[in-house]
Amino acid sequence: MRLSLNWLADFVDLTLGAQALADRLTMAGLEVEAVEEVTPGFSGVVVGKVLNVERHPQADRLQVAEVTTGSQTYRVVCGAPNVAAGVLYPFAPPGASLAGGQKLKAAKLRGVLSEGMLLAEDELGLSADHVGLMAIPQDLALGRDFAEAMGLADTVLEVAITANRADCLSVLGLAREVAALLDAPLRHPEVNVAAAAAPGLQGRVTILDPVHCPRYAARLMMGLTVSPSPFWMRRRLQMAGLRAINNLVDVTNYVLLEFGQPLHAFDFERLRGGEIVVRLPKSGERRFTTLDGVERDLDPETLLICDAEGPVALAGIMGGLDSEVTGSTTRVLLESAYFNPRTTRRTAKRLGLSTEASYRFERGVDPDGVIHALERATQLMCEVGGGQVAAKRLDEYPAPIQHPRLNLRVSRTNQVLGTEFSQEQMLHLLRRLHLPALAVDEENLVLQVPPFRGDLEREVDLIEEIARLAGFDAIPVTLPRGVVATPRPGPEVRLLAAARQLLEGLGFFEVITYSFQPDRLGNLLTAAGAPAALRLANPLSEEQAMMRTSLLPGLLDTLRRNTLKQALDVRLFEISKVFAPRAGEDLPHEEHWLTGLMYGAREEAAWNTTRDPVTFFDLKGMVETALEGLGIPDLTFAPDGLPEYLRYGARVFSGSRELGVLGELRPDIGDQLDLEGDIFGFNLNFAALGQAAIPPRFTPLPRYPAVYRDIAVMLPESVPAAQVAEALYAYGQPWLVDAVLFDVYVGDPVPPGKRSLAFRLSYRDPERTLTDDLVNPHHEALVAALAKDLGAELR
Repeated sequence: MRLSLNWLADFVDLTLGAQALADRLTMAGLEVEAVEEVTPGFSGVVVGKVLNVERHPQADRLQVAEVTTGSQTYRVVCGAPNVAAGVLYPFAPPGASLAGGQKLKAAKLRGVLSEGMLLAEDELGLSADHVGLMAIPQDLALGRDFAEAMGLADTVLEVAITANRADCLSVLGLAREVAALLDAPLRHPEVNVAAAAAPGLQGRVTILDPVHCPRYAARLMMGLTVSPSPFWMRRRLQMAGLRAINNLVDVTNYVLLEFGQPLHAFDFERLRGGEIVVRLPKSGERRFTTLDGVERDLDPETLLICDAEGPVALAGIMGGLDSEVTGSTTRVLLESAYFNPRTTRRTAKRLGLSTEASYRFERGVDPDGVIHALERATQLMCEVGGGQVAAKRLDEYPAPIQHPRLNLRVSRTNQVLGTEFSQEQMLHLLRRLHLPALAVDEENLVLQVPPFRGDLEREVDLIEEIARLAGFDAIPVTLPRGVVATPRPGPEVRLLAAARQLLEGLGFFEVITYSFQPDRLGNLLTAAGAPAALRLANPLSEEQAMMRTSLLPGLLDTLRRNTLKQALDVRLFEISKVFAPRAGEDLPHEEHWLTGLMYGAREEAAWNTTRDPVTFFDLKGMVETALEGLGIPDLTFAPDGLPEYLRYGARVFSGSRELGVLGELRPDIGDQLDLEGDIFGFNLNFAALGQAAIPPRFTPLPRYPAVYRDIAVMLPESVPAAQVAEALYAYGQPWLVDAVLFDVYVGDPVPPGKRSLAFRLSYRDPERTLTDDLVNPHHEALVAALAKDLGAELR
């Protein structure tokens, strides 16, 4: 928020310089991000008075004015249409400098010597207005420096207001803080509204949804004239960063900045039926055109301000195009209301429409300040618009909002802050903040929270207020006490670290992708049978419209972006959450998954390697290595029951527990992302990995040598090698410690439909050295068992 110190001085006497005040506000929790010194771009300009005006003898459109500064009289040639005798204007005598840097000197214009200039606003650099001479107050002292007389030099503080301090989104709110910091009295503008001039002319207000709109007040004025606002009002709006529009609209913006209460002016002639109805949309009301000319979509929870026939404004956000104030407006219905912050926030976010009004309503305005702001705006509108109040005030407040009553313990406050404040000191600090605290006894204070402080909800909030105002430098520095112990990482944390270490050792790079995804990514797997993604009601952008149900789409998009950067051999993995919708429930089921991709060549190009592409068996070997490193036993693979996004692959098991899947992705998925070549991926449930993992146990090094035997058997091609290995381990007990498949052969002399599998078997006894006489019978029994159970033929 931009705070003009000239405006602030109307509310509180400032005894500190701008930078010192900025420092005090920052230390009180209201960070001042910048201090901007505003100085006029001209010099030497004074207040002058036109004594008389004559026609220029040689020019029809010019006039010759006699101007006095009180101590000297000048002849000035002027072409402004509004120059008049007896009126004060800004005057630049010879030697003065204008906003563009031009230094004036006496010169002849069409044969008449002109000793200076009477000035318009644009020549002073104050606005773009060049319609006529600048209108200024007529009670200024002659000859006084114009910039000083008009108070043009100013300092503006850029104050960062936190979301909970909606009361500080106004000059009054910040003045309340400054008055508390300086322990100075706070002044309020005098508000005097004249009696109704036409009691018979009356509008009507009806609130049909008091939950969304607890309070709605209005004033009707007539006889108004739309014109530019006076300079003092336009100047203050300019310092606050707002553009002046016309006197009636500017009043609503002025009071919004002054009191923090958004207002809206309706052209009463354009309100059908002369009434206001606050309600939700009726069936069939789907679209509404706002002041900016944009047609907005309405949903069933969009609160509307309506007349007798239809919507005229989006409540708390923006008015409608058909009821705005125009140049011909003479009667205005002025709105001042309190709208539910949640309702306003939800609608503003859904529409992507943030205004000065919605910004304040979303954070909560003062429900009791509705009337004060309405009366202040009514007074100003009648003053600058030349109108009068037509009817009595309308105020619908069916269920007044209740504010909490808080208790504050003296001992608890000092315990939290580490201070020794007395009860009297606490009372004084709270009252400086306009928080009416009372002492119940020596230990307890009680406080009725004022309506403008909606952020005060608990005792600790009051403790914070005492700390802010007393000054954080008044709180002693103490070191925390307690036993500091580093907790031992749990099994899930250790498994997570081990998985990262193993995969990075295998050449994978970990990535982190967004939990929210665009439709183009979410539909990659949805079209292939994956569960439908949960959509966000108010996404930050179309690129974050849905919650992911798999890590694969994000990894695929990362792969695509890497290939665009000519990184053609990529291995990626991610360990994170996915969000699966659950039937009949609002919230999705969250699970951790470990997902990875392999793409491109098996090895980096080098003089001694060939650029062979990654295959399924490369992926399978990587997954096996990682899972064995995690201590997951009894790994088996089944080619059936695969998800539809895999062209082929296998489900991964540890015993009977399914861990996930691996395989080659369907080619059309890569085609959608313009990826050429085969893409291999794995998708493992991290919770299942944790349940299957067995803590490592120490095994001593073998004391006795192993005995090796090679065996080659012919089997039908339908028999998996894993089934043969499982049978070998089963029949080779207790001496068989390892069975490694080292060759697979298909072709002559192996009959069609069969293949040859060759294993190297390692036999070892931990208690003695095995001899051939012991191993040979055991090995022959194993071969016989294979022949009997699997139909294997020894080659």
